[in-house]
Amino acid sequence: MCRLFGFRSAAPSGAHKSLMEAENALAVQSLKHPHGWGIGWFAEEEVCVIKTGNAAHECGRFRAASQRLTSNTMVVHVRRATVGSIDHLNAHPFHYGRWLFAHNGTIFGMDEGLREWMLEQVDEGFAPLILGDTDSECLFYFLLSAMADNGVDRSGRGIVDPDTVLQVVRRALWALDEEVKRRGLERPITNVILTNGATFLAHRAGMPLFLSTQKRFCPDFETCSELSKVCMERVRPPGLPVNHILVASEVIANQENVWEELEDGSTVLLYPDFRMRIAGAQRGWKAPILPERFRIKAS
Repeated sequence: MCRLFGFRSAAPSGAHKSLMEAENALAVQSLKHPHGWGIGWFAEEEVCVIKTGNAAHECGRFRAASQRLTSNTMVVHVRRATVGSIDHLNAHPFHYGRWLFAHNGTIFGMDEGLREWMLEQVDEGFAPLILGDTDSECLFYFLLSAMADNGVDRSGRGIVDPDTVLQVVRRALWALDEEVKRRGLERPITNVILTNGATFLAHRAGMPLFLSTQKRFCPDFETCSELSKVCMERVRPPGLPVNHILVASEVIANQENVWEELEDGSTVLLYPDFRMRIAGAQRGWKAPILPERFRIKAS
């Protein structure tokens, strides 16, 4: 299992506090998730990724990147390997075109025929791009293929309809869950973040996932260029665009952000204009149970 962190912000932002300084920063979480790290971000129209198989808490590159990088959209991941070797090719986030993707969880039964079934669903043009041996990279191209089959730009660079992305991703994850149940395998844990820098989606299935759009206080309040300070309302005003969204596997312990837990089976979607939608769990959804052998014991 792994840990996720991502944000989309109307104003370019850094993530040094969340990655290095906070009490429960990603570097601290990497003590229990030491099998690689990655940071994906957007520099104008280009997606950039830096990743390695090293542990974030002992890697100078992670520290330097967390201090220097600013972006409107960022996805960060620290890995605890369950499927696939410890290698930079298996570190997240994965990217294609402008899409960035990271996964927290495990798809069980990959060596029991499920990998072959998933690859049968992957577009033949995408299949050669799978370079590692993780379940997560396979899941990324499984979702990209479902999106392409439903009219989402195949190059990964075109303008997309966010609602179509939401519907297709949810249907594809549901189909995977149903196939796993049909085969009598343990159900997949599929917490994911998927973004092209404008549309930002996060889905919870089987592991905790938290989001924050509101702040208790903001150290940049006086210098922030955003005219609407809706983020400073303690409760998110309904119907109004947000200024930013943070998504994390664990609450990043600081005094600034107000966190809320997503319902299992639900999906949060941030539109390019910063309107936000939370789609609840689909009818009949029951959260998968994380097997005991994959639970991290408290130290």
